[in-house]
Amino acid sequence: MRMSGAVAALSMVIWEAIAQPQSADPRADVLRKRRQTYPELCRVVDLAQYVPPEFAADALLRVAGAPRNRDREWRIELLEQSFEMSVQVPELNRQRILGKRIVARSRTEIRSLGFDQRLDRLSLQSRAVREMMSLDRQKALQMFQRIAWPRLHKLECRDALIDHVDEYYSLLAEMVDSAFTPEQRARGQHIDLLSRQMSRMISAVEVGAMAKAVSSSTLADEELAFLSSRLVAALDQIQTDDRSFSASLSGADLEFHHLVRIMGTRGISAGGLISAYRRYLVRNLAGNRCADTGGSELSSEVLDSFNQNLASASDSNRAPLTPDDLKPSKTQGHADWEIFVDDAEFNRAWQDFLDLLLGKGRGSPLGAKPLSDEQKNTLEWRTQFDDFLRQIDEARPNAGDSEHRLFYRKATALHGALRVARAGPDRERVIRQYVALLQSSNLQRESLLEWYGQVQRSVNSIRGLGPEASEVFLDELERSGSAVLCLYAVVSRVIPEAK
Repeated sequence: MRMSGAVAALSMVIWEAIAQPQSADPRADVLRKRRQTYPELCRVVDLAQYVPPEFAADALLRVAGAPRNRDREWRIELLEQSFEMSVQVPELNRQRILGKRIVARSRTEIRSLGFDQRLDRLSLQSRAVREMMSLDRQKALQMFQRIAWPRLHKLECRDALIDHVDEYYSLLAEMVDSAFTPEQRARGQHIDLLSRQMSRMISAVEVGAMAKAVSSSTLADEELAFLSSRLVAALDQIQTDDRSFSASLSGADLEFHHLVRIMGTRGISAGGLISAYRRYLVRNLAGNRCADTGGSELSSEVLDSFNQNLASASDSNRAPLTPDDLKPSKTQGHADWEIFVDDAEFNRAWQDFLDLLLGKGRGSPLGAKPLSDEQKNTLEWRTQFDDFLRQIDEARPNAGDSEHRLFYRKATALHGALRVARAGPDRERVIRQYVALLQSSNLQRESLLEWYGQVQRSVNSIRGLGPEASEVFLDELERSGSAVLCLYAVVSRVIPEAK
């Protein structure tokens, strides 16, 4: 039976359609090509699906910034995804500790180390915007304008962590200088951006950062004059908080003086700004002060600096400061560092550590030379080392202790054990014990960033022991069963420059 010409033609078309491979989804082709080109980076992205948002956003940022990643569109996608994911991060902004000790003995120090990893919402979104600046400045500007500014903390004297927002303000200056088109600058949108941030200032930690942002921005004279008037209003609305004020005063004073000098060289009056700064100093230095924030010595330094560089004998609003102007109305308490090892316990552990490091009967530890691995290869030393690790493993909470305190005590002891362990099986044993402690701790559910601060502390310790110890550590992390620890190990290997 013969087919008609039309039917035959239709059959031929259908056959050709069946015989030819179907056109693939263009998006699927792109994704397939990425996996072929960047299999290791894609593995990091895959693992990021199984970790909390701060770690996922950080991983995407690192893949986007990896030098080997040449896929511009993918990098933009990753940065946008990271930015959006950061909205879910519970810690709103970075905080830093007042000072440091030789040996970390407080919860506050570890929390500060956790914050130093820049996994808070503000830091993550700022990092995404800064990376986007090298790819698409208008997208970066749009993202920057969508950053949710946190309400910074009004601290009390017992608080030992201070808000740290310098990275955001540095980015603000970069946006003002580089993100706007000539047309947008002509409409004054860069000035609006700075002015809007000034209207949101409430904390003393912002004073120096904003002064630096203004002084480092490329501004016309009339723009600088206008912004200085807006900064006057901002200084008057800063809340009184001696902990934040005293912690940031040194840097703020330097940046403020620098801004005033720039205004002077350009013939722009800074009288109103200096008057506002004087009011700001008096309001804080003569208010309620903390017992550990410098007292009269700090006040004397500020008085000398202001009177030598900013005061005016002919303008009462800029009159020289006197000691009576800066006399505190009340002196309150000290910072609570939340010490997890008391002096007696620390001293006992310290002596055990020195015995292992330098040997018993060493005399003064000053100038003493650590034992070599060969010198440690004695029955006495090995027994002492085994006892040291056993005591760590068998340690239990003291009466009234919380779980986090026991965790910190064990981690600190293992930190010391790493320093003294012989290279090879002894060191690997300590590393396994350390990773097991990190993996099993409930602190990662109760205070994730704090737990990660201890992870980073272990990283810093082991990194100093050389590449072999680092490889053993990464192996243990990758097979620990913890999604966060596994991701850390993979990122460290795939994007080593990121760590």
